[in-house]
Amino acid sequence: MREVFTLEDIFNIMIELETLGHKHYLEMKDMTDDYKLKELFDLLATQETAHKELYTKYKNMNIAFEESKADDEYKAYMDSLLKGTVRFLEASKEINDFEYGFDIAINLEKDTILLLTELRRIIDTSYHEAIDNITDQERNHLKALYNYKANL
Repeated sequence: MREVFTLEDIFNIMIELETLGHKHYLEMKDMTDDYKLKELFDLLATQETAHKELYTKYKNMNIAFEESKADDEYKAYMDSLLKGTVRFLEASKEINDFEYGFDIAINLEKDTILLLTELRRIIDTSYHEAIDNITDQERNHLKALYNYKANL
């Protein structure tokens, strides 16, 4: 019987989130004349690419998770979470205006943090440090976005 989700599913979603994030931040950079915001969006886009490369590497390593860490209820939760993220990705491909673009960016970062938190829970502890480092970067992205949004 196939599990409801696989780690490959999670990594595919994470790769798509980072790809969309990279594209989104470059579009946001082009929408502003604020030099500091341009720098921020450029940095965020660069970091999203690095994250994508790491997730691609992990995906290609065929990392598995322990079945004991993911009972049926947890698998159903993850399946719902992944499906919701896919719907969000599909709905977020177009930026209508700058403020809406900030909202998309904030939600991308939140979804990424949530997926990383759940991923960390089920993968081998040898990957925790790398996941923690990315999670910290994503939190910093979120904090920077909130700080700038407050000043719009």
